[in-house]
Amino acid sequence: MATEAHQCLDIEANRAAVALARAVVEATAKERGITRGSLEKKIDRLFEDKLIREYVRDAAHEVRFGGNEVAHGDLVAEPMNNATATEILGLMDEILDEVFQSPARVARLKRQRLDREQRLKNADAVAPSGTAAPGEAASTETTLSGTEEPPF
Repeated sequence: MATEAHQCLDIEANRAAVALARAVVEATAKERGITRGSLEKKIDRLFEDKLIREYVRDAAHEVRFGGNEVAHGDLVAEPMNNATATEILGLMDEILDEVFQSPARVARLKRQRLDREQRLKNADAVAPSGTAAPGEAASTETTLSGTEEPPF
């Protein structure tokens, strides 16, 4: 739906773009399991559940207001201009980023870090005696006196 909203914006079908942006906000809440109540309550619940930050909640309400305006207002009184529709879709994009993209980026980077840590741990565990594990300096000493501790 977000792609379709942008396509509408590209051809200056501004009302359609804004109506779709509102639908995207509602679909986002539903995707996160928030299915009851008005869109206003769904947006507030996204915030309460810490799925969006305060300013993104405010952005979502602005998208909702814009969608309500084109859906319930007098369509001939004052048409939705392209600049306003562009702003509203920008807010829609921020909401999508906050709910879907940003958490996915964090999860991907965390997974990569944990994989690196595991590879290093595995490499340390299999390093042969007398050789340096990755990240350690190789020992130049080949014999130990009776009072020295082994280098591992």
